[in-house]
Amino acid sequence: MLSFCAALAISCSEDSDDGGGDGGTTPMKTVVQSFDIMLNNANSIPMVTDRNETGNIEMSLYNDNTLEFTINISDLASSDALTVAHVHTGDVVSTGDVAIVLVDGENITFSGSTATGTIELNASQISTLQGSNVYVNVHSTQSSSGLVRGQIDQTIANAYNVALSPDNEVPMVTGRNETGMVYIRLVGSTMYYKAIVNDLDETDAIMAGHIHEGNSTSNGGVLINLELTGNDQLDITKEKTLSADELTKINNDALYVNIHSNQVASGLLRGQIR
Repeated sequence: MLSFCAALAISCSEDSDDGGGDGGTTPMKTVVQSFDIMLNNANSIPMVTDRNETGNIEMSLYNDNTLEFTINISDLASSDALTVAHVHTGDVVSTGDVAIVLVDGENITFSGSTATGTIELNASQISTLQGSNVYVNVHSTQSSSGLVRGQIDQTIANAYNVALSPDNEVPMVTGRNETGMVYIRLVGSTMYYKAIVNDLDETDAIMAGHIHEGNSTSNGGVLINLELTGNDQLDITKEKTLSADELTKINNDALYVNIHSNQVASGLLRGQIR
C-alpha cells in the first residue's frame, strides 16, 4: 500500500508540472500581447454624423496563434444593428484593406451590442496586428463603411472631422460646386491630417490651406499652415508637430479650416472645427 501511494504521488506531481496533463507534450497557453482599444464614431472615415456610439474591443493574442476578443458597443441606435467587425490596415486619417476578419456575421455574430470570439491567425496577420497603421472597424446596417473605429497602434487624443463648403465662406462663395473634408487626428503633440476636395473646377487649382482663428461668422488670422500648396497635396496623409499653445487652441478655441484656390484666393472652401 505504501509503495502504491508513493507511485501515485509521483504520478500526480509529474502531471501538475507540465500543465497539460498528458505527460508533458502539451505546452501551456500563454498571452503574448493584450489590447484594449477604445472605439467611437469620431474616428470613423467617412465621418459618421449625428450618432453617439462608443465602445471598446479587448483582444488577447496567445502563443498558439489564437486571438480571443470581446467587442462592446454603447448607445447603439435602436434603428440600427451591428453586422461585422474587422482589423484593417491604415493610418489614423486613412482607410485600408481588411487584414483580419473578427466578426463575420456567420460563424461569429453580434448579439445586440456585443460579440465574443476566438480565431486563429497566420504569421502575416500576427505581424499586421502587432505592427503600425492598423485599426479596428465595426460596421452596421446603417453605416456599412464603419460605425465606430479605433486605432490599435496609436492612442488618438482627439478627432475632428471638418466638412468644407463654399457656403461657409465669409462672405459666401457662389457659383461653385466643390465640397470637401479635412480629417484631423491628434496623437500626443502630433497632428495628423488629410484634406479632400471633391469636384474641383478643372480650370482652378488649390494653392493653400490653413487653420484660422475665428467663429463661423468672422474671418481670423492663420494659426497653422496646412501646407496644401497644390492639388498633389490633397488626399494624402500629412503631419505636423504642434507647440503647446497650438495644441491648446486646437482643442479649445473657435477655429476653422480654409482651403484657398487660384481663382478664389480669399478662400474657396471652409469648415468650422468648433
